[in-house]
Amino acid sequence: MNITNYMPSIYQKFQEKISFAKIFQIILFIWIFSIPLKNSLYQISTVLIIILFLIHYFYYKQKDFLLEVLTTYKKLLIVFFLFTASMLLSSLLGISMKSEMLGIAKYIFRYIFILIILLYFYKQSFFSRKYLLSTIFIVLVIHSLDGIYQYFVGVDFIISKPPDAPSDMLTGAVYQHNPFGLFMAIGASMSLVFFFDKNNYTTFKYDKIIYFISLFVFLFTLFHSQSRAAWVMFGIFSLGYLLLYIKNNGMDKKLLYTILSLLVASMILFLMDDTLSNRLIQLFQGNSSGRTTIIWPFTIDKIINSPIFGYGIKTYKLLSPPCCNGVHNLFLELLLYTGMIGLLIFTSIIWLTLKESFTESKMIYFTLFLSFIVLMQFDGSLIDSKVHLNIFILLLFFIYSFRLDKHPSSK
Repeated sequence: MNITNYMPSIYQKFQEKISFAKIFQIILFIWIFSIPLKNSLYQISTVLIIILFLIHYFYYKQKDFLLEVLTTYKKLLIVFFLFTASMLLSSLLGISMKSEMLGIAKYIFRYIFILIILLYFYKQSFFSRKYLLSTIFIVLVIHSLDGIYQYFVGVDFIISKPPDAPSDMLTGAVYQHNPFGLFMAIGASMSLVFFFDKNNYTTFKYDKIIYFISLFVFLFTLFHSQSRAAWVMFGIFSLGYLLLYIKNNGMDKKLLYTILSLLVASMILFLMDDTLSNRLIQLFQGNSSGRTTIIWPFTIDKIINSPIFGYGIKTYKLLSPPCCNGVHNLFLELLLYTGMIGLLIFTSIIWLTLKESFTESKMIYFTLFLSFIVLMQFDGSLIDSKVHLNIFILLLFFIYSFRLDKHPSSK
């Protein structure tokens, strides 16, 4: 039997059983679930998303369609590629190891290319914002329950990881307590919006009950992650969202009772746990675990010696720092790695995104994006952290995907 004649029938049967869109949705769910894990599952799902895009693009000859998507986001993509060029230039002129050149190529494929693919498949109606929000919420609930399990059992149920020492900071299956706290802050923010907002963001049965319960679960794991940067992020977002809600709906009973419930539950939690109360006191005292006294002064001193192009990506450890693994400040890290040129380019990406999201239909995304950028001044990296970069890309997708809607006013 001629295999070339048999292949089309195989493809037709394949399409009858499961659609291209369904395959993409499954892979997208796996990719979202694997982002906190930062393991081989993440690597595989990222590659599968790219392969699926290439198959769809070439098989259905979608050149004009892709060109339309690229044209829609021309300014954003140009600035993104200028930033990668600045990373390359700084690394070539600086002290980066030659192996880091591969990291710049990965930056393009893992983040810029993935953003294009998400917008491409969204334009194809392979998935909706509602599907993606539901997926992210489900994944975050799973990881929050994993954190609860870790709190009571001593290890999480996904990879059997214990909490971070020395004060049992919850991590779930995430590699460290700060990114886990970031995920829990996002989950708490989503629960808050879903519970109060009248828009139907997801399609869960008994949704308001689920959101109310999940809000307390996320707050429990957020607080016990002991990530003060994540606490600040959620505080900024919740304050911003509540102000938006009061502006649109006034101070109704639902809002008042919920705020009181959250305040009482939080106070009890902190009063019963000396570790949490001490961390909160340190936050109010401005104790930043060496950031303001050691890390940032050292970084600023190095920046002064190479202000234009910086030292190249991932060079913090090569500069013999007195402590710690990174700068823990987005703008100082950009200056250290890529100099003034890279900082100005990346700042323009942030500015364009804030401008894009500052509309009535996207104010929630504006508030979340702004609170995330504030968190990045104390933790994480948007150059070499898979977790923070993927969150950044997903935020960009939600903000910019509105351009592709047939009815732009739709929420």
